[in-house]
Amino acid sequence: MKSIAIFGAVALVASSASAQTSHSSWRGYSVTRVINSAGNTQYRVFANYAVSNITFLNAFDHGKVSASQPAQYGTMNAIHTGLGEFSWIPQGTASASHVSNDSWVTSTGTHVGSQTALDPSFIETDADGNPIASALAQPPLHAGWYDATPGTANSVGAGSQGGHDGQNAVGGYQILLMQIIRQGDDSTNGLGKARFNLTSGFKIANTTTALFGFGSYVIGVPAPGAVALLALAGLAARRRRG
Repeated sequence: MKSIAIFGAVALVASSASAQTSHSSWRGYSVTRVINSAGNTQYRVFANYAVSNITFLNAFDHGKVSASQPAQYGTMNAIHTGLGEFSWIPQGTASASHVSNDSWVTSTGTHVGSQTALDPSFIETDADGNPIASALAQPPLHAGWYDATPGTANSVGAGSQGGHDGQNAVGGYQILLMQIIRQGDDSTNGLGKARFNLTSGFKIANTTTALFGFGSYVIGVPAPGAVALLALAGLAARRRRG
C-alpha cells in the first residue's frame, strides 16, 4: 500500500511565485494519451523547457481552471489500481506490473526509484486515516509535490513527448510530472475533457535562484455527441459563407 507520509523538512518553492510570469526557458506542458494493456486510458503530463541545463524542483498549485472555462472542462476521474494502492505517491506502488495502470505524480521524472513526497496541501486521508475518494479521483485544489531527497538533482532529460489535444512538446527537454489513468477508453465512455492549471518550480544548473513555469494541460477527448455538434456547427457556418 502506498505511503502517505511527508518526507522530511524540505524548503518548498511555492510562496515566492508571486508574479504569474514564466521564465524564458519555459515551454509549457505536453500530454500523451494511449490505451494501456488493461484497456484503460493512460495520460502522461510533461513539463517542457528550451534548454538542457535545468534542474526540476517541484510542482504546485494544481487545480482546475476557473469556471469561466467551457463546460466540457470538468473533472479528472483518475483511478488507482492494484494491491490496494490508494495514493498518488509513485514509489509506494507495490507491484511493477501495476506501474502503467496506476495514477501517480513524480518529481524525478520516473516511477522507478522515485523519492517523491506530497505537500501538506495534498491531503489524501480523513481524520481516521482513510483515503478520501475525491482526493484520489483528482488532486486537491492547490496540491503540490516535490523531491524528498533535495540533495539529489533531478535534471531534465532530452525528449519530445506530447501531442494530445494539440499540446505538443515544443522544447527539446522535458520531465515527466504525472501519470493519470482513467477507467476504460475515455473517447467512448463519456468522461469528457478536463483542464488543470499547474505551476512548476525549477532552476538553472549550478544556480540557486528559483524560476517558474505557469500553464495548464488538458486530458480527455470530446464526447461523440459533442463532436457531432461541432461538425454540424462547422457545416452550418460553411453554408452561411456559401
